[in-house]
Amino acid sequence: MAGKELTRKAFHAPSYYLHTVICLLIMFGFGQLPAVEPLTPLGMNLIGIFFGVLYGWIAIEIVWPSLAGLLALMLIGGYKPMMLLNKSFGDPVVQMMFFIFVFCATISYYGLSKFISLWFITRRFVSGRPWIFTLTFLASIFILGGLTSASPAAIIGWSILYGVCDVCGYKKGDGYPTMMVFGIVYAAQVGMSLIPFKQVPLTVFSAFETMSGVSIDYAKYMLIALLICIVCAVLFVLVAKYVFRPDMEPLKDLDVSKLDTDGSLVLNRVQKIILAFLFLLVILLLAPNFLPKDFFLTVFLKSIGNTGIVILLVTIMTATKVEGKALLNFKVMVDSGVTWGIVLLLAFVQPLSGAMARPEAGITPFLMQLLNPIVSGGTPLTFALFLGFAGCALTQVMNNGAVGVALMPVLYSYCQATGVGPEIPLIMVVMNVHYAFLTPAASASAALLHGNEWSDARSIWKTVPLIILMTCIVTAAITVTVGTAIF
Repeated sequence: MAGKELTRKAFHAPSYYLHTVICLLIMFGFGQLPAVEPLTPLGMNLIGIFFGVLYGWIAIEIVWPSLAGLLALMLIGGYKPMMLLNKSFGDPVVQMMFFIFVFCATISYYGLSKFISLWFITRRFVSGRPWIFTLTFLASIFILGGLTSASPAAIIGWSILYGVCDVCGYKKGDGYPTMMVFGIVYAAQVGMSLIPFKQVPLTVFSAFETMSGVSIDYAKYMLIALLICIVCAVLFVLVAKYVFRPDMEPLKDLDVSKLDTDGSLVLNRVQKIILAFLFLLVILLLAPNFLPKDFFLTVFLKSIGNTGIVILLVTIMTATKVEGKALLNFKVMVDSGVTWGIVLLLAFVQPLSGAMARPEAGITPFLMQLLNPIVSGGTPLTFALFLGFAGCALTQVMNNGAVGVALMPVLYSYCQATGVGPEIPLIMVVMNVHYAFLTPAASASAALLHGNEWSDARSIWKTVPLIILMTCIVTAAITVTVGTAIF
C-alpha cells in the first residue's frame, strides 16, 4: 500500500483459509463473549470487529477484511446501511484520499519524480563535496517520499544511485552504496510523514478527529515534521561520516552532468504546468492557516475544505487541454494511481472510530482502566513517549496505518480523562509509525531493501536499530520542544 504499501502475500491455500476463518470468528464471535465492565455488548462487538479486521490486515490482505468490517458494522456494530455509507465512502477524508492518489499519479506519470531528485543533486554547490552531495541526495528523497510514496521514491533513488556508482566506479559490497541503499529507504520512509494530507498521516489524524472532534493544524504539523526530517538527514550523514566511514574519494571527481542520461532535467511545457499545479496544491491547502480569516480567498477555501481544494485542482487539470488532450487523463490516473486498499481501509476506519468513542460502547472508560497501571503517576510527556515508541516498535511487524489507528482510542481516552492536549502524543504516533524499515514485514520499501543485491541482512541488522533509535530520540526532542511552544 502507499504509506506502508500493499505488499502482495504469497498464496498458500490451507493457511489462507485458516486465517480467513480466524478473522471472521474474531469479527463476529468476540461480541458473543460476556461483556467486561464498563464495556457494553455494543462495545464488545466493536472491539471484535476492529481486532478481526486488524488480524485480516496483518495475516491476509487489506481489501476484503475492510469490506467485511463494513458489513459487520451494519450487522452488529449499530450502523444503519445509509448512515454507514455516509460515514465511510461519503466521508470527506476518504474522498480526499482518492483524489490525492489521482493527483500524485499525475506527478509520476509525467516523470516529475525523477526530475525532483536529479535537480537537487546536480546543483553546482555539491560538485566535489561528497558529504554535501550525500546530504542533498537524501534531502531530495525526503521530498520525493512526501510527494509520492516510499517505494517509488526508493526505486527512483536507487536508479540514480546506481548511475552514481557506475560513474564513480563503486561496486557491490562497497561501503558507500551499501550505506546509501538503506539511506534512500530511510529518507523515503521518514519523508512520507512530511505531508499531513497523505496516506498514513491523514488516516491517523482523521481517526482521532472522528473520535474527538478535534483537528490538528496542518501547518504546525508540517513545521515539526520538516524539522525532524532536516535533523534526521544531517544526523544520518554525521553517523555515516564518523561511524560507518565509507570511502568517499571517488565522489570528489563525480561529474553530476553524466547522471541525467535521458534528459529528465529538461522540462517540457506540460511538465512545467504539472509542477505549477503541485506548488499550487500545497499553497492552497496551507493558505487558510496564514491568511486573514475574513479574506475572500480564506473564506472560499474553508467553504470547500481540503477535499474541495484537491477536487478543484483535479477538475481544472482534467478540463485543461494540451495539444488536444486532457492534462490529467482521469481514467488513466485512477487505474494507475489509486491504491484501493488504502481507500477501503480509511472507509472502514472512519465510521469505526466514531462508534468506538460513543459513551454507550463503554470503550473509553475500559481503556482508561487498562492504562491506569501504565500511566498512573506518570506525566503527559511520559505518556507521549510511551505511545510514540510503542508505535515505532509495532510498525516493524504490522501495517503502520493500522498501528496508528489502533493507538487512537488509547490516546483519546487518556486525553479525555486527563484534559491533556492531544497534539504532542498524536504527532509522536504519526511520526513514529513511519519508521518501518527494520524487518521485511515492516513495509514494502523495507521488503525491497532486504531483497536488494547491493545490501545484505547483516549490514541492515547491524545499522538500522541504531538509526531507528536515533530517529526516535530526534522525533521526541523536536516534537516536545517545538510542539510545546506552538500548540
